[in-house]
Amino acid sequence: MPRKEKNRYQKFISYFKNSVKEYNPKSAYEFLLALISSQLDADCCLLIDKYEQILYVSPTLRNTDFSHTILKNALHQKESILVQDALQDAHWQQAQSIAANIFLSVICIILKDEKNNVIGALYLDRHSPEKDAFTQIDLESIEDFINNFTSILISEGSERHKLSRLKDDLGFEGLIGNSREMLEIYRQIEKVAPTESNVLLQGETGTGKELVARAIHKRSKRADGPFIAINCSAIPKDLLESELFGHEKGAFTGALNKCLGKFELAHGGTLFMDEIGDMDISLQTKILRVLQEGEIQPIGCEKITNIDIRLITASSKNIVEEIREGNFRKELFYRINSYPIQLPPLRKRGEDIIKLSEHFLQQYSDKNYNYFPAPYFTAKARTKLLNYSWEGNVRELQNLMENLSISCEEGKLIDEDDLIFYPITKSVELPALRNLSLKEAGEQTELKLVKASLIKHRWNKAKVIQELNTTYPTLKRIMKKFGLDNLS
Repeated sequence: MPRKEKNRYQKFISYFKNSVKEYNPKSAYEFLLALISSQLDADCCLLIDKYEQILYVSPTLRNTDFSHTILKNALHQKESILVQDALQDAHWQQAQSIAANIFLSVICIILKDEKNNVIGALYLDRHSPEKDAFTQIDLESIEDFINNFTSILISEGSERHKLSRLKDDLGFEGLIGNSREMLEIYRQIEKVAPTESNVLLQGETGTGKELVARAIHKRSKRADGPFIAINCSAIPKDLLESELFGHEKGAFTGALNKCLGKFELAHGGTLFMDEIGDMDISLQTKILRVLQEGEIQPIGCEKITNIDIRLITASSKNIVEEIREGNFRKELFYRINSYPIQLPPLRKRGEDIIKLSEHFLQQYSDKNYNYFPAPYFTAKARTKLLNYSWEGNVRELQNLMENLSISCEEGKLIDEDDLIFYPITKSVELPALRNLSLKEAGEQTELKLVKASLIKHRWNKAKVIQELNTTYPTLKRIMKKFGLDNLS
């Protein structure tokens, strides 16, 4: 890189290093990738460590899919690779992802430390047919530029690998993903599992709270004891007490036999109470007593039974808000909230969406069709998966993949038209108007209303026009203004 060019970037390099060290490394790296992807007009721009785990994604692109074949080759050779036209290159054209037209032109720059050891890679690709291929000049210029930052990546990549290995070592059955959000969950599981503290899991429906509870139990001192789960919202209020505490024969009408409750069945192990926020407040008082005294009294029985359990609870509701509204006892909250874990929604786990999709698709293909190869996603299908809101989280994704495993033929490429979503649109919330001008507030509200209506009616413009009581030219103008016409 010429001396003049280096001087031009020197202030930015200094700012970047200080930001990573003292402030927000995520924002600094995302800004770096946004700058690079913009300069090279890339469709994908990632920083990846030497263990093939994604460290950072360009925030302007969100695409986290990359050619593992090309990356593995570059890491093995310890040399940067330029693939100008993958479809015409005999060395790469046989790769499944290349054949699916996902990666047309690729740059993979190997990053090394001062001892010439590989620490990771900068990966960029173009998969839009209308774009020109990368050139040797593109490779050399960006290689010179990114080498200014390799020393900062060493500690970052090491920490990321440690967390990823932690996930593998702990053997979290059913928990899939290496996004930063999930690696943090694995870290918290490792921290709290060996203790006897009660754990409160909070997050949206379908985020895998029971899987996390099972992982905590599996890594605890109680792993050889029972793991008993109960969904408090699935059992009628007048039956839940009996389910939890058990009852004697004849204790009430219909009690034909003695029945042990979940507390007693979980003795020596872990009791997982899902959706505890839906529990009637009168029963919460009895749960509090169990936690305070370590004893229960089955319905219709005069005898007190001592129990030894670890309690893990979960709720999709905001328990603090429930306390404010008088629906939850704060004394019980203090007992169950010894160690809170907040589970991320799927839409915030962009790096995991494709990996989860492929996992579930292969799982259902194996189950339904005797281990036939699962279909493969095109680039447009992957983009659509990444941009969807996933209101039902992992459960909704799993349902979609089961449907695709049945509807798509063996070996078929899954395109964006094959992905049919059923969003349950929530009521539109007005944006926070503080610090906004009247015009800005109006535009944000307009965007939210139109976008919500488009999603609700699956981009049927006639229905949107009818619902919003507007005209076609007005709708077309609004969609163009906010870039919504490119999403239809």
